[in-house]
Amino acid sequence: MTDMLAEKKRLTYAEFAVIQSQPENADKILELVDGEISQKSSYFMPSVFAARLGAFIGVFLLTNRFGYVTGEAGGYILSDKYTFNPDVGYIAKARLPQTPAREVSVTPDLAVEIMSPTDSKRKLREKAEIYLRYGTRLVWLVFPSEQRAGVVRAKS
Repeated sequence: MTDMLAEKKRLTYAEFAVIQSQPENADKILELVDGEISQKSSYFMPSVFAARLGAFIGVFLLTNRFGYVTGEAGGYILSDKYTFNPDVGYIAKARLPQTPAREVSVTPDLAVEIMSPTDSKRKLREKAEIYLRYGTRLVWLVFPSEQRAGVVRAKS
């Protein structure tokens, strides 16, 4: 009976990184959400929206070289319990002293999350709040099926 009541063990970032680096996980986009592993689903149309937004930001950064734009494989370590891969991310060069090989240990300045068929609005809003709690300044939530987007920003 005590086994059934045992609390589920939550992973730390270090434990997550070991699992993430396994060959069988090489083609998966994994996130750490409150110490639990979550696999991001890939869908065609949300990916199209992400690519377009990333391209617009990337073109701007070609002439204004003060930051980096990342896609869904660009991971950001928010804390020891949270590592997110926004569909599109932006981080200022000033906040990233060197280019990392894997995730960066800072939050993005901008995170864009695009709703896919397996997401819920509630989960996306909760994710936006987590980004803000750990220092992200702006989160865009994109709802392709409704052809609308929402902006969530840190309170001043």
